[in-house]
Formats: sequence, C-alpha cells, structure tokens
Amino acid sequence: MTAIRRVSILGAGTMGSAIAQHFCMKGLDVTLVDLKEDALERGFQMIRKNLEEARAKGLINEENLKTCLSRLKCSAKQKDLAGSDLVVEAVFEDLGVKRTVFAELESSVGQDCILATNTSSFQVTDIAQGLKHPGRVVGVHYFYHAAKNKLVEIIPGKETRQNISADLFDFYAYY
Repeated sequence: MTAIRRVSILGAGTMGSAIAQHFCMKGLDVTLVDLKEDALERGFQMIRKNLEEARAKGLINEENLKTCLSRLKCSAKQKDLAGSDLVVEAVFEDLGVKRTVFAELESSVGQDCILATNTSSFQVTDIAQGLKHPGRVVGVHYFYHAAKNKLVEIIPGKETRQNISADLFDFYAYY
C-alpha cells in the first residue's frame, strides 16, 4: 500500500474546505490551496466554525480543535502542493478547467502522488485525457459535508492503475 501522510486539497470553496477538515480530523497534515486569498480565508473560517460547533456539541475538546487547525496550511501557491502523497481537486465543474488543473498538477507534484478529482459531473477518463500519467488519476467523490459524512466513492478511470483504487479503499476504510 502507498503511504498517504500528506494530503493537499485544491480549491478552498465549500466542498474543498470540508474535505480539508476531514483530513485534519484524521490526523493528517493538510495543505489547502486556492489561487484566491479571499477564498482561502473563507475556507479557513468555515473549517474553524465547523470545529467550534463540534466543540460546542462535545464531539471534540479545545485541544482537539487547536490540533486540527495546527495541521492545516493554507496557501495561494501551487508550489506548496509539492511533497503531497494525495491531491484532491475540488474546483468548480468545468471540464476544461479541470483538465488544465490536472496538467499543472503533474508538474507540481512527485510521480507517486495520487491525483484525485471530486467531480460529480465528469468521467475520470475525460479529466485525465491528455495527461502524461493518466494512470494515477482517480475519482474520489465526497458527499456533503465531507468532514461529517464518511461516505466516499472511489471511481477509477479506464487508465487508473488498479493499485491506486485498492490503496485508497484501504486508506479510507482503515485510517
């Protein structure tokens, strides 16, 4: 199994922020990347608010809240994706934008990094079309609210390497 220790989320909107929170709560170091600083600030504040609500309900304590937030790094620089084991793309549903994002990701991360899309509209194969390494692209569809709803669909494309789906299944089921 490929070890997944460092996760990055590309897109700090509602879904991207919820996915980032999901991983912070699992104890992983998370980088939340968005090209817009104001989107990053909103995303960070959504995560903080959700964690504060969890604390108020007694689901986590103040120490857990602070620890979760300490695992989160927000950045407007794509270069901060380097070193990720898994990048989850959560940008808006536009096939051209997603293809551009994945083409840029290929040069921003290492060869072993799994590239996942949270799309609910497009086939993984279509998103991976034209990439140098389409075998490392997979769909990982979260259901809202990703930090609260533990259901995740793993959707391979036609060229997704078989071990990636298996590794992600183990990662989500047992981590």
